[in-house]
Parts: sequence; structure tokens; C-alpha cells
Amino acid sequence: MNILGENYVKLIGIIKYKEVTTYNDYLNFKCKLAVPIDESFQYIKVAAWGSLAESLSELSNNTWIKIHGHIEETSYDSKCKYCGGPAKAYWTNVVIDNYIVL
Repeated sequence: MNILGENYVKLIGIIKYKEVTTYNDYLNFKCKLAVPIDESFQYIKVAAWGSLAESLSELSNNTWIKIHGHIEETSYDSKCKYCGGPAKAYWTNVVIDNYIVL
């Protein structure tokens, strides 16, 4: 059986803890999107690059946005916190493909 998956995310939330940096001449926007769940919020790491990052960087914290994006997992070489030996560390971001301000 050949199963094809989809990697598509749609979220509505509030920009929190925004950070704008430059990496290899590309503008990078990162923040945590506070998505309301029941009586509290779930904070999801989101990121964007290039011209999309530039337009997002103009928005202030506490702005409500709706994003369409996809999930990316990234890894880097690290040290094991128990034995000090080499280890691989992973993190997951939602990469923003498009957004609208609400």
C-alpha cells in the first residue's frame, strides 16, 4: 500500500515573544503563537523567512493572526545531559507559508 501524507497546519492565535534575526542574509521571524484552548493557551513555536518574515516583523506582540503553514523538524549535534557524550537534539516548528491579521 502506498500512503501519501499531508503536512498542512492552520492556526489562529496571538503573537507572543517575537524575535527577528538575520541568518545568511535571510531575515528570520520567530515567535510563539498563543492558541486559545479551553480556558488557557497553548504556545506553539512558529517561524517565517524572507519577505514573509519582514512583513511579520512589522506586527507587534499581542496581534491576533491566522496562519497557514507546515511542520518542520530540525536537528543539531548536542551533548548528552547524562553522560556528556554526543547526542542529537531535535525541535519542531510550524513554518508560516501565509497569514492574515485578524
